[in-house]
Amino acid sequence: MYRCYFYLAAFVAIMTTSVSALAETAVNPSVTDAQNRNWTPTENEGGFYTSLPAVNNKQLVGLIRNYQEALTQREQEITRYLDENRLDTADVLITVIMPGGLIYAAVRKANLEEARAELTEITDDMDELSRDLLAMQAGTGELTLAQLQ
Repeated sequence: MYRCYFYLAAFVAIMTTSVSALAETAVNPSVTDAQNRNWTPTENEGGFYTSLPAVNNKQLVGLIRNYQEALTQREQEITRYLDENRLDTADVLITVIMPGGLIYAAVRKANLEEARAELTEITDDMDELSRDLLAMQAGTGELTLAQLQ
């Protein structure tokens, strides 16, 4: 009887492992990308050899610059939105005169606050990318990139 349970447990473990691995690669295509990368053996301080992904420094700098340009465009869009949608006297009149004016004002103010928060987040990301670019261009040695899976 216990053998039957053992075989059933082994069967379920085998079936669920393969299905979850297939589901992971179907949902997350970066898993297959990580498996197809070039891996270079590297010796660490203890004398053990580990395989690390080979990273093309120029390609990585290009990707960072592309992302930085996209953030710059988004920053300009948000700045334009904030300039065009400032709360002014017309909004005050709508808030006072119209029924539901307080709801209108609250929604407008929430939208503007959300845009300001996104703008500060973009600014922080741009600063971090600038520091990363400087660090990558200053380094002349090998680059090691870690990825959590």
